[in-house]
Amino acid sequence: MKPDAQPNLFPSFDSIEAVLWPAAALAVFVITAVLVDLMIILAARWRLVDLPNRRSAHALPTARGGGLAIVLTTALASIMVALRWPPAAFAILAGVIVPCLVIAVVGIIDDIQPLKASLRLFIQIGVAAAITAALGPLTRIALPGLPTIELGWIGWPLTVVWIVGMTNAFNFMDGSDGMAALGAVVAGVMMAAIGWQLKIHLPLLLAAFAAAAAGGFLVFNWQPARVFMGDVGSAFLGTYLAAVPLAFPEPQRSVVFIPMVLVLWPYVFDPFVSVLRRVYHKKNPFEPHREFLFHRLIRSGITHGFAARLYAFLAAVGGLVGILMVATLLPDGVRACGPLLVIGLAGGLAWAIERRCVRVGLPSAAGQ
Repeated sequence: MKPDAQPNLFPSFDSIEAVLWPAAALAVFVITAVLVDLMIILAARWRLVDLPNRRSAHALPTARGGGLAIVLTTALASIMVALRWPPAAFAILAGVIVPCLVIAVVGIIDDIQPLKASLRLFIQIGVAAAITAALGPLTRIALPGLPTIELGWIGWPLTVVWIVGMTNAFNFMDGSDGMAALGAVVAGVMMAAIGWQLKIHLPLLLAAFAAAAAGGFLVFNWQPARVFMGDVGSAFLGTYLAAVPLAFPEPQRSVVFIPMVLVLWPYVFDPFVSVLRRVYHKKNPFEPHREFLFHRLIRSGITHGFAARLYAFLAAVGGLVGILMVATLLPDGVRACGPLLVIGLAGGLAWAIERRCVRVGLPSAAGQ
């Protein structure tokens, strides 16, 4: 049963539920942190470490594959929601958990023995199609005070592109201490806030559990990182967060999609700019490189921690804009201008980073 079939049966936040779900999120945070700590010890014993090279943003050997803890705790917490809310069990299992676990398995294999980019992309498209079939595609997009945009047949490919794009974008952003993990914390919290605003509890819980798991991982991933997420964690989180907006029932789904994109905008914008730039200069966009804006920011002398906090702050601003867009406190015309503010922030971010790089004498991205 798709999420729009019976959206308000459960979960609620009455009586014991008001304690159960926050406690579950706290448990996800703690258990993830414990598992990551254990995995760091095992990685040292089994020599599962990421050695620095000329394209790395780190200087010391670091444990890798720690994102497996995120996968385990987030999946188990999501299964708990499915068990507690049977009408939405199919949507959660077939539309979120199973597809994301497939991406995680591919990530594990890729972390051990790199796969061809074409094979990864083929699997990602299949997973995105499965999520779209289970949760339903985007059928329309609504902005406050403006006519609703009916997508028609283009809704299906647009939804698949959204999921595949997020899978790769978050994977690309896992290249700096705390960047992807803190981004998932902020994005999860803001997505949950949008769900709370609309009183749609299924995506609220899914987003909250992702944030809690990423927070537990962040304990050991903050600068200087003791562990990296790896493809298993970053690709899983990207796919999972891409599925959360689709877990909203209609008509709320068409209302929240743009606000959800605004929550994630720094982690989508940076890879998008990098891919366009590499394609323009006839370079392989899927080949590992250090041309992302955040890479250039760090190479200009900014610390990993500052870069992660900057992107998280910008994501939080996008999230607040998204919350205001789904609220009714402001006039429709003001709320409709929210995306323009974020577009301005995106342009300002790219301009400020490149200006700093020029000031410190860093070569242009095209020349690297």
